[in-house]
Amino acid sequence: MNRAALAEQGLLNAPFNPAFGSQFELPVTALEACGCEIAPDLERRRLGFRNPNDQRAYVGEYARFLEARLAATELPNFIASSEHIHAWLTTLERIAALDEFLCARFSQVTYLLYLRPQEELVTSSYSEAIRRGARHDFATHLDRHGKIDHWRSLKRWLEVVGRDRLELRLMTRDALVGGDLLQDFCAVAGINLAGLERPPRVNTSLTQEEIALRRKLNAVLPVQARSGGPNPLYTSALRLLRPLFPGQGRLRLTGAQVATLRARNHESNEKIRKRFFYHREALF
Repeated sequence: MNRAALAEQGLLNAPFNPAFGSQFELPVTALEACGCEIAPDLERRRLGFRNPNDQRAYVGEYARFLEARLAATELPNFIASSEHIHAWLTTLERIAALDEFLCARFSQVTYLLYLRPQEELVTSSYSEAIRRGARHDFATHLDRHGKIDHWRSLKRWLEVVGRDRLELRLMTRDALVGGDLLQDFCAVAGINLAGLERPPRVNTSLTQEEIALRRKLNAVLPVQARSGGPNPLYTSALRLLRPLFPGQGRLRLTGAQVATLRARNHESNEKIRKRFFYHREALF
């Protein structure tokens, strides 16, 4: 979507697997350079990695693909996006491996990083865990994953790429240009939003009713087939049973949960606010 329109603005967008919303090839390349494999089984199956050799071959194919695309274009700029960069590149070595790969191919590399409020991240990660087959309740998830240290992650990127090559943004309505993520991204990246097609929302958080249904199914059926695709039996059961779990109630934190979560992350958030967003009363 929008690749032709972006090309008219001098931007090359060349995803290796266009069917995926996230460009897995970037973090996978860094992991391979560090001698590491993708940890989540879901992504390994989705990418068809049965063993380390499959991952190694994938990275080699991507490098050749990218080099061919760059050799064939006169577009001056390259743009890519992957939420898995932040999730998987959690060490200095891994971040440096990605930066080395990109700097070997581009004269200037800039990273755009969005920080999302922890209360949104924890509900989103719970939905994703349930989608992947988890059965635990939200209180357990909040206790296990409520500490989200943005400063710890940010420090690694600052150490490797430096402040000058890192564009830091807050993913909150009052901090986004026009209160909109896409509008903000385009403004920061120097992209004219006019004429671009707005993508539909995907992978939205599950409703409370859907979570209740999936937790029951997760106890008796695997989410994935051995091939890595959706388990057809699980998919059929989900479709047939959904009418028994009506409603569109969003998963929301209680006031006490919000207070606890903010207290757990206050020190980290304050370090970022004082250094980069000192004009704000609170980071989020």
